[in-house]
Amino acid sequence: MSFKTVLSIAILLLASTDRAFAAASTPDKGEELVIAAPAFWCPFSCTAGATPEGFTLDILRAIFEPRGVRIRLINENYARALEDVRQGRYGATPSTFKEEAPGFVFPELPISRNQYCFYTAAGHAWRYTGVRSLGRQRVGIVKGYSYGPQLDQAIAQNEASFDISGGEDVTYRMARKVLMNRLDSFVEDESLVQYTMAIHPELKLRNAGCAPPRLAYLALSPAMPKSAAYAHAFDEGMQRLRASGQLERIMATYGLHDWP
Repeated sequence: MSFKTVLSIAILLLASTDRAFAAASTPDKGEELVIAAPAFWCPFSCTAGATPEGFTLDILRAIFEPRGVRIRLINENYARALEDVRQGRYGATPSTFKEEAPGFVFPELPISRNQYCFYTAAGHAWRYTGVRSLGRQRVGIVKGYSYGPQLDQAIAQNEASFDISGGEDVTYRMARKVLMNRLDSFVEDESLVQYTMAIHPELKLRNAGCAPPRLAYLALSPAMPKSAAYAHAFDEGMQRLRASGQLERIMATYGLHDWP
C-alpha cells in the first residue's frame, strides 16, 4: 500500500471521527431534556406544569429552547430524582451540589447560589455559629442533601440529634415539627424557606444563623451520551444570559438577584 493511499485513508478516518464528535457534542433540534426535581423546591423548581415552574427551569429554557431543545420538568423527591437521573431515566437534576451526585456530568458554571440556614420557632434564643454550637440540638435534615464539609462531617459523626426526612413537602413538614416541639431546628435553603413561609403564613419561624453560601449546578446523567454536550451548551448559554442581563431579569421575577 502506497504512502498516498495510507494518507488518504487516515484523512478519511479523521474526518469521520470529527463528524461523529461534532454530532455527539451538540444537542440536536427536537431533543428533550427532562429535569427531575421536587415540587417543594420553589423557587428553584416548582410544581410541574405550574406557572411559574421555578427559576432554574426558566434559565434552562432560555438557554436550550433557542437551540430547539425542549425542557420538561418531572416532580420526584430528591433522593429518587438523583437515582433516576443516575440510571438515565431522566436527563438532569437542577441546583445540585457536586458532593450529592458523584460521577455526574457538570457544567463549569453554576445554576444557582444556595445558602443553608438553621430555623427555629419564633422567640427561641439559640443561634448557629458553627458546628460546636449544635450541642444537643434536635436538627431536621433532608435525605440526599449535602450541607457542606463541616455540617456533613457533623452529621456523619452524629454530633447532634439529626432527624432525616424524605419525600415531598419536606420543608413544610420539618417546619411543622419545629413548631410542635418535635425538633429544635431544621436546616434548609434560605430562599426555599422564605418562599414556603410566604405560602404558609402560619409558619412563624426564625432564622438562627447560616452556613457559608455555596454554588450549585445542573447535574447531568452519566448514562446520557450527550451530557457533555449539554454541559458545554449550558456554559455558553449562561455567559450569554448574564452578559445580556436576561439572567438578572429571570431572577427578579422571583424576587431574587444574579449571584456574584
